[in-house]
Amino acid sequence: MRSITIPSREIPVIGEYDVIVAGGGPGGIPAAVAAARAGAKTLLVERYGYLGGMATAGLIAVILGVRASGTSEPMIGGIAERLCRRMAELDGAPPYDEAIARGSVPFDPEAFKLAADEIVLDGGCDLRLHSWVAEAPVEDGRISALILESKSGREAVTGRVFIDATGDADVVARSGARFTFGRSADGAVQSMGSMFRIAGVHDDELPTGESREAFMQRATEAVNSGDITAYNPSWGGVVGGRRSGEHMPNATRFAGDPTNVEDLTRGEVQIRRDTWQLVRWWRENVPGMEDVYLVQTPPHIGLRESRQMVGLEIVTGDDVVDARRRDEAVARCPYWIDIHCPLGRTKNSTHLCYTGCPNDPPCPMYEEHYDELPGDGSDDRAALHPRDGLWFDIPWGSLVSADVPNLLSAGRCISADHQAMSALRVMGTCMAIGEAAGEGAAMAADGETDPAAIDVGALQERLRANGAAV
Repeated sequence: MRSITIPSREIPVIGEYDVIVAGGGPGGIPAAVAAARAGAKTLLVERYGYLGGMATAGLIAVILGVRASGTSEPMIGGIAERLCRRMAELDGAPPYDEAIARGSVPFDPEAFKLAADEIVLDGGCDLRLHSWVAEAPVEDGRISALILESKSGREAVTGRVFIDATGDADVVARSGARFTFGRSADGAVQSMGSMFRIAGVHDDELPTGESREAFMQRATEAVNSGDITAYNPSWGGVVGGRRSGEHMPNATRFAGDPTNVEDLTRGEVQIRRDTWQLVRWWRENVPGMEDVYLVQTPPHIGLRESRQMVGLEIVTGDDVVDARRRDEAVARCPYWIDIHCPLGRTKNSTHLCYTGCPNDPPCPMYEEHYDELPGDGSDDRAALHPRDGLWFDIPWGSLVSADVPNLLSAGRCISADHQAMSALRVMGTCMAIGEAAGEGAAMAADGETDPAAIDVGALQERLRANGAAV
């Protein structure tokens, strides 16, 4: 490949911090707020002009992983609870306690943006939007700074402890620290897919019961024949439980590498095309949707999986189904092994893999790596959940880089295998992990030590004192 060499240049240092958090999504927001609350001088860096990550840029408008299945035991608290309650005050989410009891917190992405701004700035964090992490230089084995790219050009910020909350482990990769990618069999990651906002639906006229089943069968046939290229022809649910006639379907899918710009480009183009096609089909075929129209597609294609930092510990699929508890737990996850087909084909590959791959040709997992499929070989959804309706723990070591001592990760890019990551990627868990990362980072910065050396028992006590579920 042809290359060019650019002249070396000095990059101005525009700030010195105790803790720097890269990525202002569900993992990064609580990380920054927790670190600042604990007394650390903290900077939060976000690539977009607003916070939220996939919650806002991806229109993933529901927080999952908030309650243990089959119980009333909450899995989030602390900063996540504060954010949810503020969205409810803005009429952008249902009342918090009611939502937790139902097992999810649907929300309006616009309310998320404002609530996130408030808790970050009121929490004492410095904030830089429209800023991309270009490099993470390492000196003597430690990250010394982040090089930011923005309209202002290249600038540097220095820090003691760095938290990678980019979702894709960008800081990990740029620092040279190790990471894994996708399933062990072939490196494939879960497919991408974008939610979108529609309106004009006559909710009281939509098919229900057997009539809905008949329409869904008709839609499935249209998918199988190629008339619809979106993978899921269902019309989704009401945004935030607040607005009649407005829905946020989860209906599109694209197989590719979220760290490859060419794949991202192809995915954005295909999913926009699929979205318009599906809305048109609904308008022409589904009672109650004669007046449906497309309000918004997301600024960024929805991402589920890419790089995972190699940490001091790893969370595994066995941890999920065994509801494994850890002495050094800093967050809980009640969610299940929910793998969206890495080939971008079936609606739910986690179960269909066991009963026979419906794809032609079949996925290599079914043909050559059947023993590596999650769960116990059953197509029963319960076999993929934490047993007894409980939860599995996220240990502190899975947030700490095994290679760069002053680097942590938060959110979906922590140290986990393909199966476990498909569970802990949900926003409720990412928020809980983020709060733990921020609190622990502040402890390390204050004690002038590395994150691996902090007293995890003291971290747990601090998290509980602030309302986190640990």
